[in-house]
Amino acid sequence: MHKRHMLLAAISLGLCTQWAVAAPQVPERLQKADKLTYCSGMDSPPLVSFDEAQKPKGLTVDLGLEIAKRLGDKPVQWRVIPFSGLLPALLAQQCDMIVDQLFDKPERREVIDIVNYMYSSQSVVVPKGNPKGIKTLDGLSGHKVAVLNGSTIKTLLDAENETLTKAGKPPMKLVVYNSDTDAFQALRISQVDAYGTTVETAGYYAAMAPNLFEESVPAFSRILTGLGVRKDDPQLTAAVQQIISDMRSDGSYVQLLSKWHVSSDTLN
Repeated sequence: MHKRHMLLAAISLGLCTQWAVAAPQVPERLQKADKLTYCSGMDSPPLVSFDEAQKPKGLTVDLGLEIAKRLGDKPVQWRVIPFSGLLPALLAQQCDMIVDQLFDKPERREVIDIVNYMYSSQSVVVPKGNPKGIKTLDGLSGHKVAVLNGSTIKTLLDAENETLTKAGKPPMKLVVYNSDTDAFQALRISQVDAYGTTVETAGYYAAMAPNLFEESVPAFSRILTGLGVRKDDPQLTAAVQQIISDMRSDGSYVQLLSKWHVSSDTLN
């Protein structure tokens, strides 16, 4: 075959390959909608939070905006709701999707669909220098520990308290907050001895205030993280799954995690 013909054939093959990747199907109910509404706690940097100008920022924010773009370039409205209220808000149709760090747990899948987009792990943050010498979960025995209301770490530490009690050790006192900001403020002014949160949030605050905070317990309980969709909205679930799959294929997914310095949380 002549070189020119070979080149044209290669170009044609490339175009056919591109055409074979169909665009995600926009759910019928959203085809005429003028916007997408997302529920989010907006308080888990570097995934979802506000910048100094009160504009949403973070890895999961960027992902939500990319999904809206690929669903017909829809504008996005953010409905800010405390984390413990996200599932009720979604089920009450106050938003189209939960766009936050939603851990994929069986009890959640019983009531909503979850589309995974990364992994996450748990961590424990303490004041710089670790004055209480906390290095393990059972080292939290007898200490005041901040947790986010409705979070996975609260469930894990509740279970750890049962273990401590059975071993004859004093349980930790869990102090529940509605936002990461409040929890870190409590840690900063010594109202609590430690804060249980995600590796991503712990790393963010440790980097933002290296003279104030540090991580004390090695990362534990790695779990898939996803976006939440109502079970009666299967077309949206399928579309979001395809978009994330397409992003993994076209390289934009890897670029997104790299941008926010969480490449170690990449889906397998």
